Amino acid sequence: MHQKKSDMTDRVIELIDYEGEDKIVSWEHIRESIQQEGEIDSIRCHIPSLDKHLEGFQPGELIAVSGPRKCGKTLLCQTIDRGFWKSGNKSLWLQYEVTPRQFVESFPGIVNLDMTFTPLTMKAHVLKWAMDRMAEAIAKQGISVVFIDHLHFLFEMGKMRNASLEIGQVIRYLKFIAINLNITIFVLCHLRKTEEGKEPTDTDMRDSSLIASESDVGLLIWRTFEKTGNATLKVCYSRRTGVMDERVYLAKQQNGLLEEVINV
Repeated sequence: MHQKKSDMTDRVIELIDYEGEDKIVSWEHIRESIQQEGEIDSIRCHIPSLDKHLEGFQPGELIAVSGPRKCGKTLLCQTIDRGFWKSGNKSLWLQYEVTPRQFVESFPGIVNLDMTFTPLTMKAHVLKWAMDRMAEAIAKQGISVVFIDHLHFLFEMGKMRNASLEIGQVIRYLKFIAINLNITIFVLCHLRKTEEGKEPTDTDMRDSSLIASESDVGLLIWRTFEKTGNATLKVCYSRRTGVMDERVYLAKQQNGLLEEVINV
């Protein structure tokens, strides 16, 4: 609906004294505010090469984690999360993929899980509910990282008219949440079936190319039995550091988590 010119002029006059939280300011004002805040503390995951390539993870970033089924996506994120705990960073898991018992038992070598949190019950296909649980975890527990396992539980595929575009909207909303709540969000994504023997790329993330184009970091993991490590992790892209297609080799340890293998 088009507004009359007189109506628009009246609205301009009404807003001349507006002082709300979203009022218009200069970018110089923003720069001065940033300088007063000081440097952003990146969170290290204690996987040495991954920390080197990404220079840690920062608040406001959306990290897409993908790979073939049963290839270690959840295990990779559990390993990253354990590294965050060492730096005192608490996390929230929206774990839709497995039962609470299965998830807890996947940390066999970890005695204490009091640095990571979860809702008592899960609700699928409700994005606002997910955002509310993130806000609650920040308010009550001071979490700074969220893991969503996995993306496709945040919407109903059967009700989508254009899956690719609507998944892209979900990804954009998660990025918006990460920025506005000042947290780092990891979202696990399925990988579409690729050719036998072909190395997967970020373009193989299932259902939407917007997953890669809208996220800040893309991580791919797959099993590699021919190498010393149990899995290969590829940093497909990092918008902040400019790193592309760097590999990190990982091996599963007795505590059930992954550790980098330096000499492969």
